[in-house]
Amino acid sequence: MPGRAEFTRRRFLGGAAAVAASAGLLARPDRGIAETLARPRLTGSLDDVEHVVILMQENRSFDHYYGTMAGVRGFGDRAALQLASGNDVLHQPDALRLDGGYLLPFRVDTAKVDGQDMGDLAHDWDTTHLAWDGGSYDQWTLAKTEMTMGFFDVPDIPFHRALAAAFTICDSYHCSIMGPTTPNRLYHWTGTIDPAGLAGGPATSNPPDYQPVYSWTTYPERLQAAGIDWQVYANHEVGDSSTYPDDFVGDYGDNPLWLFQAYHDALASPHPKVRQLAKRAAVLPDWLPYSGKGLEVNHVIAQFRADCKAGTLPAVSWVVAPYGYCEHPAARPVDGEAYVQAVLRALWANPALWESTVVLINYDENDGFFDHVPPPVPPPGTADEFLPAIQPILDGLPPAAGPPTPIGLGPRVPMTVISPWSAGGWVNSQVFDHTSVLRFLEAWTGVAEPNISAWRRSVCGDLTSCFDFASSDTVIPLLPDTAALRARANKIDPTLPAPSTPALGAQTVPIQAAGTAPARPLPYQPLVNFSVGAAALSLHLANSGEATVNLAAYAQQLVVQAVHNYDVAAGAQLTKSVDLGDLAAYDTWVHGPNGFLAHAAGSGGTNLLGVEATLSITGSAADPALSLQIANAGLLSVTAQITDLSGASQSVVVAGGSDQSLAFDPSTVASGWYDLTVTLDGYPGYARRFAGHLENGLPSITG
Repeated sequence: MPGRAEFTRRRFLGGAAAVAASAGLLARPDRGIAETLARPRLTGSLDDVEHVVILMQENRSFDHYYGTMAGVRGFGDRAALQLASGNDVLHQPDALRLDGGYLLPFRVDTAKVDGQDMGDLAHDWDTTHLAWDGGSYDQWTLAKTEMTMGFFDVPDIPFHRALAAAFTICDSYHCSIMGPTTPNRLYHWTGTIDPAGLAGGPATSNPPDYQPVYSWTTYPERLQAAGIDWQVYANHEVGDSSTYPDDFVGDYGDNPLWLFQAYHDALASPHPKVRQLAKRAAVLPDWLPYSGKGLEVNHVIAQFRADCKAGTLPAVSWVVAPYGYCEHPAARPVDGEAYVQAVLRALWANPALWESTVVLINYDENDGFFDHVPPPVPPPGTADEFLPAIQPILDGLPPAAGPPTPIGLGPRVPMTVISPWSAGGWVNSQVFDHTSVLRFLEAWTGVAEPNISAWRRSVCGDLTSCFDFASSDTVIPLLPDTAALRARANKIDPTLPAPSTPALGAQTVPIQAAGTAPARPLPYQPLVNFSVGAAALSLHLANSGEATVNLAAYAQQLVVQAVHNYDVAAGAQLTKSVDLGDLAAYDTWVHGPNGFLAHAAGSGGTNLLGVEATLSITGSAADPALSLQIANAGLLSVTAQITDLSGASQSVVVAGGSDQSLAFDPSTVASGWYDLTVTLDGYPGYARRFAGHLENGLPSITG
């Protein structure tokens, strides 16, 4: 079987009957009929789930697909990271640009350029850590080339956008490792890359496909031992070559169970019961000859469709697409959309199956495509989350000596949660990674995965917050017909030029669609306040909630920007100090999930004033209240200007030796969102900013 190949940009032939256009849109049953078919939920809990279907696609970042979508943390992010240059993170430094020295995200318009066939970018350990740059997140064009900033809008991926708008999209779902496909898929199937190197790891690059190199226990083996039915669905025909259309069959080496010795041992066993492990894993002795039907997506998923129709779908299903359908550049998004739609149609054709099934669609890594939200990374010394050396770009060479390097989390990637309990166009902003899928299976099956590190368990959720099991909507949404989309792409793609960056002077800031989306409550409530001493700025970090929150502090007053990550446990408070040095100037930003931001700036002159602004969150759990206190410990009276989320400002005079308190009602300003900036008249160097969201149902907290 051929190994993984990085394909060059290719053209698709038109006229194939298998991808001919079909008129109209996906039929949606009458709501009354659908509601009649839906049986009442038995428990209104996770126990009502009977099947979980997991489809991991390839190599797209969140911003690349969804940065312009309304209601998500996209290009309109008010709390976007500010770079040391003073520009926000969307203005990526680019020495090749003479129109500002930066490159903004630019649309790859598939009506004007052949963006469907975009080539892949570097997505290895080295270049991804280079783009991350210790958390500064300012080396994307250097590490990944200028095409890293290309993104799609609704007309380019209409099915994916419509699907996300109909169900639940996660906008803080990260890949597990700053690295390529196989290590991320290992986290997805096993919870680890074996960082201690005890069983074939640490896995930081893509080994040869289909050969056993690892020996730790995988999650499917744990399901097998527990007597829980499972199956990997993959096409078994010889394919994966760079010759069109052979690449529309096979599994592209994306089933990582082939890499584990246990499945090869099971395959070689004379005992049928032992061989069942390999059969369920789609680790088979022989590949079928190419049928010539790869462009017929229903043929490629024939076994999955048959099991859905017969009602024999196992409890847990992993679906693995061939290269042509997996969306790995240059594999076309439109073909991936057709594959996803075919999988969903197979489920939707059986109403009893659909009403009891959860479908999780994610992407293994971001390829080299830009995403603007820096990932949570662990504090130095966190167990099982650092490697002592940096893997070189060229596979097969020994690691070069270097400082301990965090494994992840990696950049954001898409995750769409599809089920009757996640319908309605929701956005979930809790931090997740690929181990979250395993933890959802843990919560549902009771089968634990001990490979998952303690840090990931504390910082990443288990996806249960994506569902409301007290409410079920089995109505099938109206979605674009991907057969028609494929036919259109086949017709126009060969006539279009390759995508390119904007001409000099033609850059524009990308516009995120206006509007909001319903959001699920988050399990943390961070709060950060500041105090200034003689030579240090103290950060007072707190978290009232039910889960640990990872916060990143950026000290931008230094010649070399310092970035520190802190984990604040549920109900905990931490105090950390930033050395100000002789200048006593500071410009420190603290970022967290869901647009949380705290900022403090000042200088030696403003420090002598003795003025400090602090935020408090009080009130009941169901009705939190926000207040701002301005204390003046100095002798001089000051006038503070407070600007809120709406842009409205008010002046407050604070006499020396006194303080003032201002109350705010977030319910009157955008459903719990707050963004307060404090400045002092006559002292332009002083600033405080507090931004975030009040999560209902959490305990009160004071700063």
